Amino acid sequence: MRKKLQVFISSTFTDLKEERQIAVKSILNAGHIPAGMELFTASDDSQLDIIKRWIEESDAYMLIIGGRYGSLLKDKSKSFTHWEYDYAGEIKKPRFVFVLSDSFIQNKVNSLGYKDALEHDNQQMHKEFRENILSSKLIALVDDNKDIQISIFKSLREIEQKNLSGWVSGKDVPDVKGLMEENERLLSENAKIIAENDKIKESQGVMKKDYLNKCTQDLHLIN
Repeated sequence: MRKKLQVFISSTFTDLKEERQIAVKSILNAGHIPAGMELFTASDDSQLDIIKRWIEESDAYMLIIGGRYGSLLKDKSKSFTHWEYDYAGEIKKPRFVFVLSDSFIQNKVNSLGYKDALEHDNQQMHKEFRENILSSKLIALVDDNKDIQISIFKSLREIEQKNLSGWVSGKDVPDVKGLMEENERLLSENAKIIAENDKIKESQGVMKKDYLNKCTQDLHLIN
């Protein structure tokens, strides 16, 4: 039974719109379900509960990291994107990460401009986060959008081998009504067998009692 996996897409938004669209399309083309937070602005901590639920209900977490760090949480400890990555790890979600290479980021600067393509408010936090990501094993360094497509396909093939919950199409679900009817039939047959067995035991008990009574009577006659 083929499962559709829900994949949570995490990234900064302004600089990676095109890459997110490619990720969404690639996940759909692979027969799975993309999920993301495009409908929510990263400025209100009350949204953390919503994001948590989305990540928890997803089967896997995907991060695309470019030249920006993103909006910070209210306590300024880390960015929303950084927090999403950490939270997915805390709850043991399979994570796969695509890191834009230096040449890829430079191409983004050329097309979007320095302000939109690179981090300028929290450069040190971005540097540390990126270095931490690069030191992990589950990353792919990508040079262009084609690399992202190929890497997503490979990563999805890998997580498909894991025993994840996923979503199943209604047409692939077994006939529950038929199974329930078959279960009721078997229960009914089982009840009949138990009743017949009880009758046999009862009959055997009567026969045994009659036999013992007869033996007792014979002993009295002998005496």
